[in-house]
Amino acid sequence: MTTQPNGERLHALDAVRSFALLLGVAFHAAMSFIPGMPPGLWAMTDNSPSAFLGDASFVAHSLRMTLFFFIAGFFAWLLHQRLGTRGFWANRARRIAVPLVVGWLLLFPAIAFVWMLGMQKVFHGAPPAMPETPKATGAFPLTHLWFLYQLLWLYAGALLARGVIVRLDRREALRGLVDRVVAAAIRWPAGALMLGWPLAACLLATPTWFPWAGIPTPDQSLIPQLPATVGFGTAFAFGWLAHRAPGALPALRARWLPHLLLSIASSAVCLVVLKTQPPFGMPDSPRLVFALAFVASAWSWTFAITGAALRFLSGHSAVRRYIADASYWIYLVHLPVVMALQVWVGDSPLHWSVKYPFVVAASLALLFLSYHVLVRSTVIGKVLNGKVYPRRAVAAPVAEPDGDVVASLRGVSRRYGALEALSCVDLDLRRGELLALLGPNGAGKSTAISLWLGLHEADAGIVQLLGGAPQDIARRQGLGVMMQNVELPKDLKVHELVALSASYYAQPMTVKQALERAGIVELANRAYGKLSGGQKRQVQFALAICGRPRVLFLDEPTVGLDIQAREAMWANIRALLREGCSVLLTTHYLEEAEALATRVAVLAKGRLIAQGSVADMRALVSRRHIRCETTLPGVEVRRWPGVVDVSCDHDKLAIVATDAEAVVRRLLAADPRLSRLEVKQAGLNDAFHELTREAA
Repeated sequence: MTTQPNGERLHALDAVRSFALLLGVAFHAAMSFIPGMPPGLWAMTDNSPSAFLGDASFVAHSLRMTLFFFIAGFFAWLLHQRLGTRGFWANRARRIAVPLVVGWLLLFPAIAFVWMLGMQKVFHGAPPAMPETPKATGAFPLTHLWFLYQLLWLYAGALLARGVIVRLDRREALRGLVDRVVAAAIRWPAGALMLGWPLAACLLATPTWFPWAGIPTPDQSLIPQLPATVGFGTAFAFGWLAHRAPGALPALRARWLPHLLLSIASSAVCLVVLKTQPPFGMPDSPRLVFALAFVASAWSWTFAITGAALRFLSGHSAVRRYIADASYWIYLVHLPVVMALQVWVGDSPLHWSVKYPFVVAASLALLFLSYHVLVRSTVIGKVLNGKVYPRRAVAAPVAEPDGDVVASLRGVSRRYGALEALSCVDLDLRRGELLALLGPNGAGKSTAISLWLGLHEADAGIVQLLGGAPQDIARRQGLGVMMQNVELPKDLKVHELVALSASYYAQPMTVKQALERAGIVELANRAYGKLSGGQKRQVQFALAICGRPRVLFLDEPTVGLDIQAREAMWANIRALLREGCSVLLTTHYLEEAEALATRVAVLAKGRLIAQGSVADMRALVSRRHIRCETTLPGVEVRRWPGVVDVSCDHDKLAIVATDAEAVVRRLLAADPRLSRLEVKQAGLNDAFHELTREAA
């Protein structure tokens, strides 16, 4: 799962990726039923062909890999932004290269065996001798795993191109132009043709191109093939760039229906041309018409399906998430299963309308079962999906929260490999309060926030936000977030950033209101990249509050602010609390928590070690601060029982004591002239340090 910079989970794009993979299963299941398929070209030629399945499989094949590589490029950009180049390659080696190598070693023998059985049936026990093919440089039977090999080449090309562009385009003029072109391609009616013309030209220049097959599949060579590299490389690059382009996803969501109508029309043109021509070879004029219609259909289907998913599937769904997790495994291992079922039913007297649904349903049933038993909770799942799901969910040990709780963790645990980031944590954020979440580095604060934001999922326990799952888009409408490490487009002006952020909410503040509230009206027309660090934090605060959030997460909000700006932000936070907003604050400025917090919670080593009001936290420690004017030497006082620390300033002593009463009595007895005696309870700073030291 991946997220946008504003924290929104990309459930819709996960659904699109899984759809493209599962569509491949349906396509391969139809291969044995396609009329006119030469015997031997597929593992089985069914005795009940179907013109409908032939047309449907052509449309499915024309769009599925363009759609897949578009989404792959989009997620690759996100992954590189999050992990950096070294981390990106480590991740891709584990989740792409390892499945390619291991998968081929295990699957190729199975595919070859089933294919041999199919040939025995197709040719009634006497399959013809296979013609000897000329040995070509790089020839290798990649089978359906070619898409993984292609991805590795595209990753390398994308990172190489990015490195060159970053060096040459230091002022980002070229990148700004590309961003505008990407956004225009989505909105412009002819954008699909604009993106597809390089592929169309490449296909028309390929003498061996069979139009029915669409983009020639690069499954027989380790040397990248030009048509596939151009077609899928364009899709990957456009997906990579779509994340940079401002408004690309909203434009796809808004224009899904026009793109759908264009995709249906262009696919219809392709089918009409195919019906009027022999399956192998075309005259020049229909060939040109077909090529243009083909690339238009591939891109318009990609835009339509992605836009429809963004429009209708942006919310969290446990079923869709399960299918999305399973789809990678299913596509990797489906081919021998599908072909075996095709061989089994190929010569039965049943009609294709019975056999094809049976092949699809039986294949998916077996594949989902294998995923659940062999993958989901095993090391295979860790390699493919980056996560191992526990076989048995741990039920929350506490009662449901009351109506005042707006965010909660119930018996929540979360691990990252061997590191237990959170262990059975129970924590509530209540309506209208500020909860200061404190803890040393590595205590689990960031993990707790990421769970509430829906950026990660708990291994055990229940996470709730505004009464539901954090991944639910309806809950996220009530959320505001100001994270410590934020990257925003440097070229956009402050008022443009606020307007963009406000557009995600149903009833946001106006841009003017948000700027006034954050105290940055004078920065409205300045480019974000030209602001100081403190000014950027103030802009980020405006972005966090512009949606009138019911729950606000502030991660180190005043880092980099001067005293005046910090006090102004404190005043803003207090105003939000008076308006009923609930705030979760992390800070290393303990005086900030002491000044603002309704309650304090302390994490250490993934465990919740204390929570309560500031006064409750102070009461957890027995220390007192004693100040007085005395002639007693500090070195002597430091040796007294119950004294923790002493500091001296001329004739003034500042004493930290665990037994304040005994120390005061001894001071008075030892120095009759002692004056200006003050005794204060320990502050939050003392409580925090004592609690975390004990936890260590």
